[in-house]
Amino acid sequence: MEYNILDSIDLNDSTIYKSFTDRYFSKRYILNIDGIKNNDIMLMFHSNRITLLCLAPSHFFFKRPDNYSLNFTVGEVDRLSNLVKGKGKKGGQMLTPKSVICKVQWSDGTSFNIPCCMKGTLIEINENLVKHPELLRQEPDSDGFIAIMLSSIAISEATKKELLNHEEYLKRVNSSL
Repeated sequence: MEYNILDSIDLNDSTIYKSFTDRYFSKRYILNIDGIKNNDIMLMFHSNRITLLCLAPSHFFFKRPDNYSLNFTVGEVDRLSNLVKGKGKKGGQMLTPKSVICKVQWSDGTSFNIPCCMKGTLIEINENLVKHPELLRQEPDSDGFIAIMLSSIAISEATKKELLNHEEYLKRVNSSL
């Protein structure tokens, strides 16, 4: 009797094949930033202290289908000119929780800021997002992440404890519908 091992696996089962970010990052959420309804941010923490900044699925940005652009010049700081060097990631721009990483501007002239929501160092802006801003809408928690940040272990752990985990986030978002 011949048996094909691939027949024993359901290749259409999405729970078997998690994305890279689902496998290696823990998601945390901040809701209604600056008191603005659905101004929600997702921070994805890796065990090596790297944190990805993303828009949460509940963010009001996803409900508005208008054309948009991303502006990474905040005041006099150009986030795209951030330059880090070496193993210690020296030279990155210092960030506070209120530091704005970029501004989303819609075609009608309205806009909103995306803050980093944690203390740390800006490692890099997602270059793919600069070239293809549509990724912000299409793949917000993978190729459409906004920035990579790095903080100390203590800050990273303290920030994670303060924020909603994925289950808490889902309960809050679903209860507000």
